[in-house]
Amino acid sequence: MQTLKSKKVMLLLIGLVAIFVFGVTTSLAQEKIKLQGKRFGTYTSDSIKVEDMENHILGTGMAKGVDVIQGSIFFTWSTADLVNGNGTHQGYTKTIDKDGDATFGKWQGEVSTTMSPKGTPLVMFEGTWSFTKGTGKWKNVQGNGTYKGKFIGPGIYSYDLEGEYFIKK
Repeated sequence: MQTLKSKKVMLLLIGLVAIFVFGVTTSLAQEKIKLQGKRFGTYTSDSIKVEDMENHILGTGMAKGVDVIQGSIFFTWSTADLVNGNGTHQGYTKTIDKDGDATFGKWQGEVSTTMSPKGTPLVMFEGTWSFTKGTGKWKNVQGNGTYKGKFIGPGIYSYDLEGEYFIKK
């Protein structure tokens, strides 16, 4: 009889521990929120010739623009390593929402350039991004996603971004 009681008490304790552990881990889980953006910006750049091969340049650039879905403005600082307009790019972004709170992020990806039938370069880019910091309501933001875009005129570009984020508690 004593062992039956001991087994019941042990099962009860195990059950209570399982409920506690499950409840704590569930409450610690962060709700991820989908993020989508459509951005338009202006871009200014400078470059230097590397001269180790034909058409190899290192570029730096700055951009500013708007996200028409989120209603925010953004600023971007970038670097690129390109041969014939193809290669890698990376940089950092600051996005300010309509309330003045900001997110900061970093990104990296690929640039590809082809020539149109008229001989005009068509520049496209894509890659991944992640948040590095936030202020105000964005404090402790965490998340990441992808972007894909193209230049639509001299110094003017657009891109779409998507991903997920949560505010770490």
